[in-house]
Amino acid sequence: MERVKSNTAVAGVDVGKGWLDAAVHGRDDEVRVANTAVGILELMSWLAARDVGRVGMEATGGYEKDLRAAGDAAGLEVVVHQPLEVRLYGKLKRRRAKNDRQDAQLIAAATAQVDAVRAAQDPRLQELAERLTAYEQVTDQAAEMKTFLETVRLKDVAALIRSQIRALERAKAKLAADLMARVRGQPDLLERLRLLISLPGVGPIVALSLLIRMPELGAMKRGQAASLIGVAPFDRDSGQLKGMRFIAGGRARPRRMLYLAALAARRCDPALKAFAERLVARGKPAKLAIVAVMRKLVEAANLVLTRQQPWLKTRTT
Repeated sequence: MERVKSNTAVAGVDVGKGWLDAAVHGRDDEVRVANTAVGILELMSWLAARDVGRVGMEATGGYEKDLRAAGDAAGLEVVVHQPLEVRLYGKLKRRRAKNDRQDAQLIAAATAQVDAVRAAQDPRLQELAERLTAYEQVTDQAAEMKTFLETVRLKDVAALIRSQIRALERAKAKLAADLMARVRGQPDLLERLRLLISLPGVGPIVALSLLIRMPELGAMKRGQAASLIGVAPFDRDSGQLKGMRFIAGGRARPRRMLYLAALAARRCDPALKAFAERLVARGKPAKLAIVAVMRKLVEAANLVLTRQQPWLKTRTT
């Protein structure tokens, strides 16, 4: 799942809609190319000529996708930073000036400090992730329209809104069916999906989200899966705050799906229901109990994929 830091050169790329600004860490070596297929090819050649083995960039909402895919295809270690990570690193180094060239240098410096990076992503999952994002956005739009409909009193406007909701529901069903069909066409992905669906509360869509957005599952140690998705408790003992534990960070989209699975599992699975009830009986907030169920589910997901065996339901006496 991870690669150790190499001795090859490290570069950073500031990704914009129209341009890519690149810089090599520790060198006065920079370039600007267009954010196009031709420009990315030029940048890959530029990086290869400088023996760059690791390249970092910020997540920009999609403008970095082609560059990331090209880096993976070229065998580079690609690190995609959250913008906040780079900003905080800049503050730590007291870098206040800001332009595209200096941003590339800052990203390169931040990338050089990464101790380990994930291996290249499966290109199949990248395409599936884009389709899953479309499904999620259509689902959110349908929910917003249903909420809006509750306040509409004009019949003609209500009829228009209902027709839009029906169209969104059809698009949602089509996207879900398309995702399932594409996974069924890949035996290894289908087997992983079946193992995930064996977990309590985990239906096809939740399983798809974990499959696509948590490819590391099955290759992590105990506790790492919960930390990666953002449900691991961390200490925050300072001043008057003692004994409290908080969750933070992680991958928001699969976490939202895991929350829905936890709600279902708490209702339907005897063992998880008893577990949550014990926590509440000890005075823990109901929301904390749900997060604890989420933590058990994601660790169980990692376990079934590691063992390549479906989850065996337990019975309470």
